[in-house]
Amino acid sequence: MNAKRKLIQTAAKLIHTKGFNNTSVQDILDDSDVCRSNFYYHFDSKEQLGFEVFARLMRLWYGFVIEPSLDNRNLTPAERADKMLDSVLMIGTSPEGELGCPFGNLAQEMSYIHEPFRQALSEFFGSVATRLQECFEEGKRTGDFDQNLPSRQLAEFAIAQIQGSFLLRKAHKDPEVMRSNIQMLRQIVQEKARPAA
Repeated sequence: MNAKRKLIQTAAKLIHTKGFNNTSVQDILDDSDVCRSNFYYHFDSKEQLGFEVFARLMRLWYGFVIEPSLDNRNLTPAERADKMLDSVLMIGTSPEGELGCPFGNLAQEMSYIHEPFRQALSEFFGSVATRLQECFEEGKRTGDFDQNLPSRQLAEFAIAQIQGSFLLRKAHKDPEVMRSNIQMLRQIVQEKARPAA
């Protein structure tokens, strides 16, 4: 593994565990076994590394959550939304889920104090909401979902519930909290999405 990739992976793990501000460059160097000069060869600052970590997290999220679900044209729109919740639940009940959602953690820590991070996080959450909204809209056209479904509001509600579930899972250190909340969200989506008789 080259030094840049090692630094990004190490920083991602430390930031998810300790937070961005509580992770120092020295922490990253110690855990990655990369020298300081090599760090500054690849990155101008910890902030630049932080954005590389953020980009990596987004690629992993899209690869594990979005592509197999919302981008999967072999599934109906209703199945896509359900599959997305399956993927979120798998992450949330894993050992890493106990650390919370890395995006939610960053949003809580950085949004008020670092405008570029806030903007990047806002765009990320907005893009996920748009993908889910498009799924709902397609379902309305195909008859999977009720024509009166408030697609954008339900998409944003789902994201808010997912983030809240990660927060409670982290606070309680209990994967059952995540499982229970995602199941309730699944029921709400199914009820709201059900076509009128």
